[in-house]
Amino acid sequence: METVLNEGPTYPRVAFIVLNWNGWQDTIECLKSVDGLDYPNYHMILVDNASHDDSIHQIRNYYNGSDEHGDGKKSEGNKKVKNIKNVFEVDLKDLERVQMDPNDHINSNCLETMIMIKNDENYGFTGGNNIALKFACQKLKPDYYLLLNNDTIVDPHFLINTMESVQKYDNVGFAGPKIYYHNPNEVSNLLSFTGGNINLNTSEPHPIGKDENDRGQYDNDRVVDYIEGSCMLVSRGLGETVGFFNEDYFTYWEEIDWCIRGKKAGFKTIYTHNAKIWHKCYGSDTGALSIYYMIRNRFLFMRLNETMLQRFTSVLYYFFYFFWKILISLSVLRRDTTKLSSFLEGTKDGIKNIKGPKKI
Repeated sequence: METVLNEGPTYPRVAFIVLNWNGWQDTIECLKSVDGLDYPNYHMILVDNASHDDSIHQIRNYYNGSDEHGDGKKSEGNKKVKNIKNVFEVDLKDLERVQMDPNDHINSNCLETMIMIKNDENYGFTGGNNIALKFACQKLKPDYYLLLNNDTIVDPHFLINTMESVQKYDNVGFAGPKIYYHNPNEVSNLLSFTGGNINLNTSEPHPIGKDENDRGQYDNDRVVDYIEGSCMLVSRGLGETVGFFNEDYFTYWEEIDWCIRGKKAGFKTIYTHNAKIWHKCYGSDTGALSIYYMIRNRFLFMRLNETMLQRFTSVLYYFFYFFWKILISLSVLRRDTTKLSSFLEGTKDGIKNIKGPKKI
């Protein structure tokens, strides 16, 4: 697929997918930043994972141009956006009956209606995003999917810069931006993520650039093992070849699993340094529950992606080093019995996972 960015009006069509769960304030701030993009050809899908914090009402008001957030207070920022003119709300049970024309565009090739999918329960990060990915694949047929955490703020040029980088490589399945920590008081220069690699002999991920000040040390595009799930550009070809998220993960490790599956199928994952976003890094944190899934899913990843020898060395690494490091941290240094219990429960269920059959 050839893409012309600077020599003509053709841009690959992108399906933006934002997942919301009890976080409408962050979601609206994220949507405002997306509305400032200089990229002219995208659809917008928002998935609400059965929120119980008035998210549907607040997001609906934002797109309807309401001047209130439901508390009677005026909100200067809660105004009608320039690209999205209305919201089409659909319950999950009615999603299959929705008919969409992929060529129904407004000015500058931008679809004017945001689709809001209202789930009947919390399907997790994997299930919630998969619902939108499958809908977009069947109904909108984009060239790329763009998964974006609701607690992120995007640079106006990030998507067009991502596309320019993608064209430098063959068989790109995933592309991810330079990610900074979000600072509400100033534009942060503190890096959170610039791509990552993983050692399959230890199941140990290595995020690059984490907690470093940006001095230009990562100002080059490169192939990496994985990108962060907070912002993933995914090619249609990748989805058609290896599918979408493995929903057994629910949350955590799912993006690494997806990237490694893509790598095994011949697709590249690239870090794009000119594309920039800011991540609040707290919106989806569930405390002890997050620890449980991070530990449990580590073993699930071993089972699905590593050879028998790699699983053996990864388990040795876990129980001779990693397990004791986390155990001492939670029990002695932090004395957090709740998170310690989640850690031990995740380890127990993880051991059960590693013994099961491989499946996608």
